[in-house]
Amino acid sequence: MRIFHYIDAISIWSGKIVRWLALILSIVVLYEVTSRYLFGRPTIWAFDTAMMLNSGLFLLGGAYVLFEKRHIRVDVIFNRFPHRIKVFIDLIFYVVFLFPFASVMTWYGWKATAMSWAAREISNTSQWGELIFFWKAVIPVAFFLLLLQGIPEFFRTVFSLRRKTDDA
Repeated sequence: MRIFHYIDAISIWSGKIVRWLALILSIVVLYEVTSRYLFGRPTIWAFDTAMMLNSGLFLLGGAYVLFEKRHIRVDVIFNRFPHRIKVFIDLIFYVVFLFPFASVMTWYGWKATAMSWAAREISNTSQWGELIFFWKAVIPVAFFLLLLQGIPEFFRTVFSLRRKTDDA
């Protein structure tokens, strides 16, 4: 279906953009370690920035990882099952876990983000007092992208039932 290709393109595009967060995260951590241990001048912003970048990388990469079929599963057990059993396990995963969880996180994430933006929320746990309403917006966006990518993956799994072989 043509719409699936568009959804895949969105996931690929987001994955290509988000992977740059890993480089930025590495630079921030390298700067903090150098500043702290070489010059004895730690920063107040690097830890929080690294934490936000890491969470953004983790969350926003979810749709791309789902597209690439790289999510963690217990392959030692899963790979022993016949193709049809694997398909049914995947379908149960999508219906029971992925769609409900991603939907709830998207819905409540938007609500929390809207309140955070309205209040111009800042961190109260950091000396830096950074603005966090920008980063809270990552949560609903990431789970919406995951939910969106879950749709074509679900239907591809259903369509794979027609295959008679045990091909992965």
